[in-house]
Amino acid sequence: MTEQQMAFWDTISAFHDEGLLPHVMLIGSWAEYIYQHHLADFQANLRTRDVDFLYPNLYRPKNQRIEIVKSLENKGFMYMVDRLSGVGKFIKEDYLVLEFITLALGKGEPVNTIPSLNIKAEGMREVNMLAQFPVDIECNGFVITVPEPEAYILQKLSAYPTRKPEYKKEKDIQAVRELLQHIDLDRLKQILSTITKKAQKNVSAVQAEHFIEF
Repeated sequence: MTEQQMAFWDTISAFHDEGLLPHVMLIGSWAEYIYQHHLADFQANLRTRDVDFLYPNLYRPKNQRIEIVKSLENKGFMYMVDRLSGVGKFIKEDYLVLEFITLALGKGEPVNTIPSLNIKAEGMREVNMLAQFPVDIECNGFVITVPEPEAYILQKLSAYPTRKPEYKKEKDIQAVRELLQHIDLDRLKQILSTITKKAQKNVSAVQAEHFIEF
C-alpha cells in the first residue's frame, strides 16, 4: 500500500470513527479505487491527489455536530479555508486534497454550509445524478458508498463538454473505456433512460466524438 493510499484509509477511518461515513458518497477518481473491490479484474489507474465526497443531504445527521476537522487534523491533515468563497478543504502533505461537494438543486447555490460539520462546500449541479444511484461496497472493514459504476460512467460522459480543467478530459475518457469492460451494460442502458434529455444528448455526442459504444 502506498503512502497516498494509507492517507486515504486514514480519511475513511476518521469518517467512520466520527459517524460521518454513512452520510457521504465517495465520487471522482477515488471511487474507481473502491470499484476494485466490486468489479472482477478491474484495476484503477489513480493519478490524482483530489478526493471528493458528495454530501447528498445537508441536514443529516440531524442536530448532531461531527468534529471531522479535529479528527482529520489528528490524522495529519491541514484544514484550509478559501478566503473568497469560504470553502474548506483538507490537505495532507503531497498525498491528498480532500473536499466536500454538495448538490445544486433548483436555482442552486455556489456554496453551501454543511451544518453538522460547520464546513462550507461547493455546490455542483454536475454531480446531482450520482446521488440517485448509490451502492455500498465493503472493503478493508468499512462500508463505503460510491455511485453505481454504470452511473459513474454516464456522469463522466454527460459532464465532459463542460469539464474543467481541460487536461482532465482525456483521463475521464480513459477511465470510461476501462470501466466499460467490467460493468453491466444492461444496467447502464437502464440508467441512461432515466437521466435528463440534455444529459442523454451530451452522452451521445461524446460517444460519437470518441467512438465509444455500449
